[in-house]
Amino acid sequence: MICVMAASGEVGKGTVAELLAKGIEPGSIVAVARKPAPDSNVIYRTADYRDEASMAAAFRGVRTLILIPTKTPPAPRCLEHANALSAAKAAGVERIVFLSIQSAMPESRFYVAPFILFAECAVRQSGLRWTMARMSLYIDPIAEWAPELARTGRLPYPVRDARVAYVSRQDVSRSLAALAVNDNLSGEIPELTGPAALSMPELAQAVSKATGGSVRFQEISEEEYREICRKDKLPDEMTDILASMYRAAEAREFSRATSDILILTGKAPESAADAIARLMPRGTG
Repeated sequence: MICVMAASGEVGKGTVAELLAKGIEPGSIVAVARKPAPDSNVIYRTADYRDEASMAAAFRGVRTLILIPTKTPPAPRCLEHANALSAAKAAGVERIVFLSIQSAMPESRFYVAPFILFAECAVRQSGLRWTMARMSLYIDPIAEWAPELARTGRLPYPVRDARVAYVSRQDVSRSLAALAVNDNLSGEIPELTGPAALSMPELAQAVSKATGGSVRFQEISEEEYREICRKDKLPDEMTDILASMYRAAEAREFSRATSDILILTGKAPESAADAIARLMPRGTG
């Protein structure tokens, strides 16, 4: 049995769908979430990252566990991950597939790096077989923002020389499913990225191509970016995380593009322009 933790999120739901598309029997897939929302005939179980006992019960009979992190603040996430690993061992899970990110390094500027480092080390020391997938940044939020970018004609980010190998949630889901069904990848650390690392002017061009508009990159200060977040009513803690993410992008922590998705799945990842065109809200572009 293969279990997907955090199965109510977009990547979790996508991974379940990709497992089904690979021909895995529904009765061999366990979708676990705090509030499951069944939309297929796989096995749905309720558990919370903060409740080790609930996870141990949800993981019963599971051989391979896919751990997808939550959006909980970084420090509590360390406890959540420790709980998940303890529950996995108690339930007899044999292998962990963990979704990490490219900035998993001590010198990272990204605010969530301490959690990432803890999680990777904890997985390595768990005694279970493991595979870790380090992903770049998602293109999906930019696609959701694309109509507004086309309307204003500008892409305002607090960076200058950043390059990012943006990847879609769909490609990450495809890759996690491929990793889960391949038992020969224990100890491997593939990097899930788009086909190219884009500069911000190149990203603006991709948005222009997808929307049919004319969008130019505009370098702004971090304080100007924070003001945009305040106007969008984002919580301060989320703004801090996003600001640190752009510092990491400026340091080229997400700039490495690989062919790992093609190798894992047999299909190349989407370009940024193609992903934005597919994901944009309908009635735009």
